[in-house]
Amino acid sequence: MKNLKQIALVAFAIFSTQFYAQTKTGAVTYDMTMPDNEQMAAMGSNTIKISFNEKSSATQMDMMGGMVSMKTITLDKNNAKETRMLMDMMGKKYEVTGGTEGFGNSDIGSLKDAESVTYNKKDTKEILGYKCYKASVKMSGGTISNFYVTDAIAVQAKADDKLKLTGFPLEIEVNSEKGKIIMLATAFDKEPTPNCFVVPEGYKKVTQEELQQELGGF
Repeated sequence: MKNLKQIALVAFAIFSTQFYAQTKTGAVTYDMTMPDNEQMAAMGSNTIKISFNEKSSATQMDMMGGMVSMKTITLDKNNAKETRMLMDMMGKKYEVTGGTEGFGNSDIGSLKDAESVTYNKKDTKEILGYKCYKASVKMSGGTISNFYVTDAIAVQAKADDKLKLTGFPLEIEVNSEKGKIIMLATAFDKEPTPNCFVVPEGYKKVTQEELQQELGGF
């Protein structure tokens, strides 16, 4: 379970910091793989779906073939306090209250610690019909994360990001302590999923401490 949490933190941090469209609405679905982690590879498919409009955003990650689901809902992208964290662990549903630090607002993988970005517009590929070019980001720890971004979708950076990408990433390769994480966009919808910014009923409200107790230290 701890491996799941650490991997989820990396993925959520990447998508909860700088990749939401400024004026457009839509939803992007990514497949996530960890080629260097045999344990995660054996757990089945992992997908991440980001839905956004001008005001709100939602990031949902389904792991182990959908047996584990984690979701953050940000009702107001300009107010981090308006973020909800939901978890569905094999049918046990929880809404984390009292702050979501350590989940979607983690700094892991964000551009806050980026030192520089190098663009190579000769290194291109087509993803979902969009022409993408390579952006290599050097982090303060010395690692390099590679993004293939498209100018067709606008992006918005956080105020504390040291730099921002010039396009929306449709392929991401991040080096983490758990190994390489690769995320490839497999679908783009121009409208977000209906009710994706609404917290559904049936979720038990717990604090982070209570959640860890119920899930055995997750």
